[in-house]
Amino acid sequence: MDKRMLSKIPRDPATDEMMETSWRLSGMKHIVTAKLLEDKKILQLTFYEVAKLKERKPEAAFRTFLSDNDYITQDLRVSKTKWLTSSFVNMETLSTRCRWNKKKRNYEYQVNAYINSAEDLRLMDDFFSQYKEDSDEYAPWSAAIRFQTKVMEKRLADKHSKELQEIDAAMAPFTDAPEEFFCWVWDEGMSFSRYVIYKELKRGQAECECTHCKKTGVVSRKEIRMRNNEKGICPFCGSKVTFKARGCMPRQICDERWFMYVDPIPDGFALRYFKASRFIQSGSALEFLQSGGRVKECIYEYERTIYTFPKGNPKYKDYEWGIYKQRGNCRWCPGQGKMDCMSCILYPGNLPQAWAHTPMKYSALEILASNFPTVSIRYESAIEEYIKFPKLEWICKMGLNNLAKDIISSSHYYGGMVGKINRSGKTIFDILGLTKVNTRILQEIDGDNYVLRLLRVSQRIGLQFKPEQLKEYYETFGCNTDLLRQANRKVSLHKLVKYITKESENYPMGDEGCCRQYSYMRYKEREDPRIMRKRNTAKDWLEYLDWCKKLHYDLDNMFIYMPTNFKKVHDRTYKEFQEARDRIAAEERKLREREAAKRMMQAEKEMEDIFKKNKDVDAFSISGKGLMLVVPKTADDIKAEGAALHHCVATYVDKVAKGETMILFIRKSGAPDEPYYTMEWKDNSIVQCRGLRNCDMTPEVKAFTKVFEKKMVDAANKQKRSV
Repeated sequence: MDKRMLSKIPRDPATDEMMETSWRLSGMKHIVTAKLLEDKKILQLTFYEVAKLKERKPEAAFRTFLSDNDYITQDLRVSKTKWLTSSFVNMETLSTRCRWNKKKRNYEYQVNAYINSAEDLRLMDDFFSQYKEDSDEYAPWSAAIRFQTKVMEKRLADKHSKELQEIDAAMAPFTDAPEEFFCWVWDEGMSFSRYVIYKELKRGQAECECTHCKKTGVVSRKEIRMRNNEKGICPFCGSKVTFKARGCMPRQICDERWFMYVDPIPDGFALRYFKASRFIQSGSALEFLQSGGRVKECIYEYERTIYTFPKGNPKYKDYEWGIYKQRGNCRWCPGQGKMDCMSCILYPGNLPQAWAHTPMKYSALEILASNFPTVSIRYESAIEEYIKFPKLEWICKMGLNNLAKDIISSSHYYGGMVGKINRSGKTIFDILGLTKVNTRILQEIDGDNYVLRLLRVSQRIGLQFKPEQLKEYYETFGCNTDLLRQANRKVSLHKLVKYITKESENYPMGDEGCCRQYSYMRYKEREDPRIMRKRNTAKDWLEYLDWCKKLHYDLDNMFIYMPTNFKKVHDRTYKEFQEARDRIAAEERKLREREAAKRMMQAEKEMEDIFKKNKDVDAFSISGKGLMLVVPKTADDIKAEGAALHHCVATYVDKVAKGETMILFIRKSGAPDEPYYTMEWKDNSIVQCRGLRNCDMTPEVKAFTKVFEKKMVDAANKQKRSV
């Protein structure tokens, strides 16, 4: 409808008859008139407020224009032209309103508008005739609301159709991912999800089943080390596997990963995200299901991100598979951020050809993806990072995969990376801050940012690691640079690592090995328990040394510094340390009690002195120990006191004004105008007394307040007795 033309239609004032009728309409909000416009194609409903008509004001409040496929309402209460698109349902005061029936205890509708004449009613009935029903209780408003509902549905369908056409046009170029991609997902990307499930038959022999090659047989445990959750090699097919004890296995192991396939498009490329899941059933689950094998696999595409590069800067738009606008049908929808697919595994099979026509053609991310076929990385962040830091290509081509991963994710770290790189460096040695020798060591062990930090510190203090030594140190002590710098270390780092490794063989796993962590591990590969044990042992050993220092043990004695059967010695030393700490705490507690008793005696003595000096003086005039009492005269005095002592007494001004509490100042006799302590008196007792920045009372101030409190209580009791 043409709003400009409709707004020029003259506004009909209410008649005298309508004004008289308004006094007979109890509970009604509006009187409605109807007329046809433009060759009877548009119905105009004009709403007059009953309350205004009673005041002899004939102006209309609203008017609604309805055609065969549209409607709109003009608000006539304002001087400027204002249009409303709401239906009568959402404008309850116009036609009907919903109210709560207390007797029936339910909601019911009530007609809110009075149709002025039979002719007006006929016009409305004729216009909405095709929407009428025999069971209508609120005619003709029920038919009008059905008409508006149909119009709203058409408006929404048109709006959705426009958006869906854009989505369908964006999705049209894509076809199914090639079979090579799916084969790579299960053979390479999910290769970490291979297990050998074993059960000991007798000492030294175990029955093993490989979930990858599906072979079963008896294996000697003397030839192959088998420990629950440890990494190893399958005795049948030779692939890398994780050993699972059948008795410790959960009902179902679920390993899930997101995979990214890159599709080229004319202006850029599309990142397509697939979620792959592999389920390994336990023996009890297989018996319960009674169908299917031990391993089940599925993969589905859920997300697509289309990248373009206007003026060399990345721009992207997300789409995800889901239910569109809660309309009940699954299809491609605008991205809502519901899919946690940012960390994913990139398929390198069609790279760099897929993005050869974009700024990413030299990024070398396909090398990183090939070297890390089972590790999830935020590759969308890698795109942004490469645009800002093109020398990321060098790090990927050097095989520094862990460092590249940390650089890509550095923007998501709180405070950045531990081993920060020099992004403005001209050579790789300037970027890493390492010598050529240490750079080769970092390459050989594929070190991350923590290893880079260790190498920088060792380089600074003149300590040269061998690659295997650095790897073992990092697996044991993590990024502990303090241990590197220790000049009073009793043995070499190599001997120390060897000692920790030996003592960690049967060391407890700690919280990291609990089953409650397993749901997290479904998205992240579990670390080898041997490394976890070494780190737990190293952490407890450093803690043990700290206890020994506090207990004044001789750490020059190697039997104490590196004890055999460390776990037993650690627990015994912990008990000794706890007992010593309890003894020290008891002594400190006794000392505090003695000091408190001494302060109490001092306070009582000072109270006696103040009482003697103020024997015949009222509470507000007491003085002593260099202190005096001041009563604030105005609210500004209280606010100034709070500002000077940096506490919140200013917030009590309203309570003081209402007589709910009393604020008094304690000042030094030598400086009566300088704030010292502030006291609150309420309900015949001292609520609080605070000094600078809410500090507690000194013994002198405490004695002074006790004298004031006793005098106030005595005065109150004396007054009660006199009454």
